[in-house]
Amino acid sequence: MPPPTVTKKPSVPKPPPPKPPTVHGKTAHTVSRVPKDFSIVDWDRAGSKSMVYGVDGMGKTTLAMLLNDPVFIGVDNGGGIMRHPVTGKKLKAVNNIEDYQDIRDALHSNVFDGHSDIVIDTITDVARWQVPWLLGNVKKEKGAIAVNLEDYGWHKGYRHWFEAMELLLNDLNYWVHRGKNVVLLAQSTGTRMTNEQGEDYKKVTPDLYHDDKHSILNLVMQWCDNIFRINYTNLVVNKTKKVTSNDERAVYIHGRAEFAAKSKTIGPEYPCVEFKDKTDDSIWRLLFGEDE
Repeated sequence: MPPPTVTKKPSVPKPPPPKPPTVHGKTAHTVSRVPKDFSIVDWDRAGSKSMVYGVDGMGKTTLAMLLNDPVFIGVDNGGGIMRHPVTGKKLKAVNNIEDYQDIRDALHSNVFDGHSDIVIDTITDVARWQVPWLLGNVKKEKGAIAVNLEDYGWHKGYRHWFEAMELLLNDLNYWVHRGKNVVLLAQSTGTRMTNEQGEDYKKVTPDLYHDDKHSILNLVMQWCDNIFRINYTNLVVNKTKKVTSNDERAVYIHGRAEFAAKSKTIGPEYPCVEFKDKTDDSIWRLLFGEDE
């Protein structure tokens, strides 16, 4: 009697190896890391992160010009007609900045080597530039192109906007860790703040998008070591609701219930400092020392 025939099961082909991940259509290769040498040292960071905000024409760009060696990323282009209040020279700025990707590309370059201060004028305008960048680079879940932030779906567009600002702050961190002082200039606005213990209220803040889920305003303010507000020193609203003031200005260092400001390095004994004229660099001398 012949032995029974053994029927072999058909072999199941092995699945192909997974494709490497892609970023914006390009293959993302894993970079091998060499472990660093670690030790315990005094915690000290070489650079600083500051924001100066105020209404248009208050002197934000002028104050930034008084830094030791500022290089501007000029988004609103207003600084192009200005001159240094002491030397009379033109501002130093990165050229060819036309959109949000240009800003990131510049921050990934070596253009800031040899300079001590990076100024973004203004972060309010940068946030606006991020929206068309998002629409051109981040597609909807099924691959379609969004026409505006709401078109991504319930609050997803604002999450993407929040993440776009995170990318910029991470780019700036690279330079802070290498000793550069970063100063963000911002317009001023009244922002409705949520009060969990009572009625909501309005607060004067830098002009950045804010809601309770994805607040670009809170993200940037938390990133900063210092937030300075430029305003008049004697602003009064009379009974007829007309605003009067003198021309004296100050840089407010620590905030109050009605406006945002803070400093991690300047104590509460300095609630504000004078900004008496366009050559007054008191805030920078206080922040960095008399030799700044």
